[in-house]
Amino acid sequence: MIDLVIKGGTVLDKSGSRKADVAIGADGNISQIGAGIDGERVVDAAGCIVSSGLVDLNSHFCQPGNEESETIESGTRSAVLGGYTAVVLMPHTSPVIHSAAAVKEMQSLRSEALCHIELSGSLTLDGSGEALSPIGEMAELGIRFFTHSNLTSLDLSLLRRAMEYSLRFNATIGLTPFVGGNGHMNEGDVSSDLGIRGAAIEEEEILTYQFVKMAKLTGARVHLQQVSSPKAIEIISAAKADGVSVTCEVSPHHFALTDEEVRSYRSVYKVAPPLRTNREVEAIKKLITNGQVDAIATSHTPNSHHEVDFPFEDAPYGAIGLETAFAVSVTELNLPLHEIMSAMSWVPAEIAGIEATHGGVLSEGRPGNLIVIEEGTKWSPSISQMASKSTNSPFDGHQLQGKIKHTFINGEAVVLHGETQGYRRE
Repeated sequence: MIDLVIKGGTVLDKSGSRKADVAIGADGNISQIGAGIDGERVVDAAGCIVSSGLVDLNSHFCQPGNEESETIESGTRSAVLGGYTAVVLMPHTSPVIHSAAAVKEMQSLRSEALCHIELSGSLTLDGSGEALSPIGEMAELGIRFFTHSNLTSLDLSLLRRAMEYSLRFNATIGLTPFVGGNGHMNEGDVSSDLGIRGAAIEEEEILTYQFVKMAKLTGARVHLQQVSSPKAIEIISAAKADGVSVTCEVSPHHFALTDEEVRSYRSVYKVAPPLRTNREVEAIKKLITNGQVDAIATSHTPNSHHEVDFPFEDAPYGAIGLETAFAVSVTELNLPLHEIMSAMSWVPAEIAGIEATHGGVLSEGRPGNLIVIEEGTKWSPSISQMASKSTNSPFDGHQLQGKIKHTFINGEAVVLHGETQGYRRE
């Protein structure tokens, strides 16, 4: 029985595009795709694109431990408004997700989510880099993505052990090639002008080289997060050509903003890795266009209100991006929509191992995890109207193009006409 019909749109998925209606059954799955379908409820998609929901590979929701900055509810509300039907949560909560007990606590919070949340585990206990976490017991609970971000304390021998161990569980290792604390912004002319300690882009390139060499040595599957160096992407591309199982992501702020923004001293521009020069930004865009970047991920990192007001050098790293990532990508990248969707939905779903329910080819029997897109709509995000509890958006007030009109999770409309429709319960 047809429960809902998304009518009059153009269906865009991994297989191509076609004019069609999409029917959702009472079970929340796609029941039919074709012309002239009628149902009990109709959602108008005339002039719009109907596609699979976006998948984010890098979000921080702060719960448990720092609910002042973000919660599962506020973070996923932000996600569905931005068109995300699934997000991979990083393990840097308090306590860190480094054990079966911590995983179970996070799983118990899924009832508060408006979209699907996929959990990642910390490679090391407390994220300290001193000892491996019990990866096996977390893997038994379904964790297949493990990360480590505190590179100041992780030696290569421990990383090698982690990669070798991950092979037993068909897991992916996520690594960010940046050493926090080495610098507050990109090292260059702007940092010299401002007298702010910078981080050299060569550090990212050296770390990337080490990571891909270790991946080749061990045979592990590695995903490089938050890459901001064009040369680092070229290192990754060369490794792929050599048969290394490595993928990478880039965030919208790294192809839309430059280190010139830091002249304002606003902490919303303090991200890790830092914003690079215009030369690097343009090169990153070209590499995305050439297909050398696998995924676009938000690195949605909320900070509390008082932290946002800290002086630049004292402020924590991080910016939010779930509600603006799609529009920034449409606005800044000279790409057809199907290529943007590949980088924001289809490939991320594959990297996260959830391609059976997200991304991919829309077909009968698949869960109704869908979005309706107004590709040509121009708008300006306002931090006062965002769902996130944090205010550290670097795109507040920017003129953007591309708007999410509706979002469906398991066939349920959680966003209609740009407005959330309430809680979703799994």
